[in-house]
Amino acid sequence: KDIYVPGPDVGTKDADMKLVAIENGLDSAVSKPADMGGNRIDELGGAAGGVVIALQTLLKILPRLRVLPQFANLEIPEENDLTVIIQGFGAVGAHASRIIKERISEAKVIGISDLEGYLYNENGLPVEDLFGLWQKLGLVTNTFFKDKIAPEGFKHPTKFSTNANNLLLENAFCMVPAAPIFNYLGVRSSDKASMLVDRMGKWSVIIEGANTYSPDPNRKASRTRMEQIVYGEKGVMIANDYLVNSGGVIFAAQEHIIKTPENLQIPDNMLGNREEVEKWLKDHEYDFAELSKQRLIAGEEYRENVIHHNMIELVDLLAAHPDMLPCTAAQRVSIQRLSAKESQRTAKDIMVSIPTIDINNSIQNAAKLMIDKNSGIVAVLSEDILVGVATDWDITAAVASNSCDVKLDKIMTKDVITTSPDYTMLDIVRELEQYQISAMPVVKDGKVLGKVSSDLITQRYVLSLLQDHRI
Repeated sequence: KDIYVPGPDVGTKDADMKLVAIENGLDSAVSKPADMGGNRIDELGGAAGGVVIALQTLLKILPRLRVLPQFANLEIPEENDLTVIIQGFGAVGAHASRIIKERISEAKVIGISDLEGYLYNENGLPVEDLFGLWQKLGLVTNTFFKDKIAPEGFKHPTKFSTNANNLLLENAFCMVPAAPIFNYLGVRSSDKASMLVDRMGKWSVIIEGANTYSPDPNRKASRTRMEQIVYGEKGVMIANDYLVNSGGVIFAAQEHIIKTPENLQIPDNMLGNREEVEKWLKDHEYDFAELSKQRLIAGEEYRENVIHHNMIELVDLLAAHPDMLPCTAAQRVSIQRLSAKESQRTAKDIMVSIPTIDINNSIQNAAKLMIDKNSGIVAVLSEDILVGVATDWDITAAVASNSCDVKLDKIMTKDVITTSPDYTMLDIVRELEQYQISAMPVVKDGKVLGKVSSDLITQRYVLSLLQDHRI
C-alpha cells in the first residue's frame, strides 16, 4: 500500500513533523526532531548544504568550461575574493549563508533579500547576526535597516532597498536563487520574472537552491530562452535545482533507509497523547540521540558524494557538447544516474493513463480532451485498437494551415512509436532518445494500456534516485 509520508516544506518545519508522528507513529513523517531520531532538514539546512557543496565543487572544475567560447575569459576567484548574493533569506538561503561561512570561511555573502527588501554590502554582510535574527523573527532586512543602518544614515556601508528584486542588479561571483520563485530571470516582460536578463548583475555562476523545474511547456520554453542568453551568451554557469538542492530529500530518506528499531516505535496506545509520548521519548532519550547521530552521518556522506558527482557530470557534459543547455544536461545526468534497481522497473510499473478518442472524432474534440485531461497527446482508436496518436503540435499545425474541419485521421501520426508493458526504464529512455520524442503509448496486442514520457520519468523517479548513495 502506498502511503504519503510528509516532510517540511514552505510554511512547515521539523516541529510540525513531530506532531504528525505523535498522532500517527514515528514512520509517518520524516525530518523529525532529534528526540525522535530524526534528521531535521529544517534545523540542519539539509538542502542548503547541497548548495555549498555544489559551489565548492564548481570552484574546482569550472575551468573545464573554458573550452567553450562564452567561458574563454572565466576567472575563478581566490577564497577571500569569493562573493555570493542570495535571493530569499529563508530556510534554504539563511542556512546557505551560515554553511558558506563554516565551509568557506573567507568567502563573503554580500547581498541577501527577503519579502521586505534587500541588503547589500560589497565588503560582506554580518552573516552570523543575520542568521540569528532570521531564527528569531523570520524576516530580517527591514529590521536590520531600522536597528543598524538608519541610526547611522548614509555613513553605514550597507545598502537597503524595499525592492527585493533589485538585489539581482548587484554583481557577485555567485548568485543563489533560494526563494520559491520559478522564474527568477526572464527574457520578456510577460515572463513576470524577478529580473530581466538584460538588467541582471554580472555573475559567473548561478546555483539554484530553490525549486525551479517545471514540466509546463510554457515555463520550459521560458526557461530555455533564459538559458540561451544567460548561459549561452553571457557565459554564466547554471547549476540546476534538482542536482543541487536534493540534500533535504537525502537527509529525510535516512529515516527510512536506517530503520527505526521496534523497541523505539511509539506504543499504539500512546498515539495522539502528546504528554504521554513526550514522557516516553524522554525515557528513550539516549537511544534516539544515537539513532539521530547515525542518520545524520549517513545523510551528510550521501549528500556530499551525490551532489559532488552531479556537478562533475553536469560540467563535463556541457564542456563536451557546446550547443547543450544546462537544463538539458541536468536531465541527461539524472537519466544516466538511474540505479540498477530502478532501471529494471518496467513500463507497466511507471505508466500513467493516456486519453483515448475514436478516429471519427473532430480536431476540436481532440483539443478539448487534451485540455480536460491535461495531456499533450491522445491515443486515436478504431474499434478499440490503436491506429495513431494526435499531439498538441499536430492540432496547432492543423489550425495554422486552416485544416480545422478535417477528421483526426488526416492530422494524426499513423506510424506510432510504442512501448511494450515489459520494457524496462532504460529501454524506454533509449526509445525516447532514439526517436527524439517525449512520450509514447504503452501497448499490448493493439490495446492501449497507458503512456510513458520523459517528464514522467524525471518528475516521478529521477529526483528520488538522488537520495541513493549508489548513484
